[in-house]
Amino acid sequence: MDLKWEPGGVALGPGGVPAQVEGLEELLQNVALRLNLYRGSLPYDPELGSGLFQLDHREENSAQRAWALANETLMDLPGVRVVQASYDTETGMWLFTVETPLGGGQAAARGKEETDGAF
Repeated sequence: MDLKWEPGGVALGPGGVPAQVEGLEELLQNVALRLNLYRGSLPYDPELGSGLFQLDHREENSAQRAWALANETLMDLPGVRVVQASYDTETGMWLFTVETPLGGGQAAARGKEETDGAF
């Protein structure tokens, strides 16, 4: 069992107590955290995280590269694999369909930030 995370921090449940997740929901939360963490950003575990934040969705074969990067990121989670990757241009997020020993689900990760060319 783990604490439930949402954008901005820990999600609060009834009475202001931190909410908890378990089972498939916990596993999918851990998948999303790994996919969103910049690889190399944690000094104590520089291999944790992904390189998705560097992947431009406009590049040729970007969905296949996102699929490969995501599966590489999740290699140390036994039985967890990405079966589909796509990019949502409205949200700027990579969307993944994930299969786990506990069932299937969805996870999302930030893509490379788009700039207008200005500094």
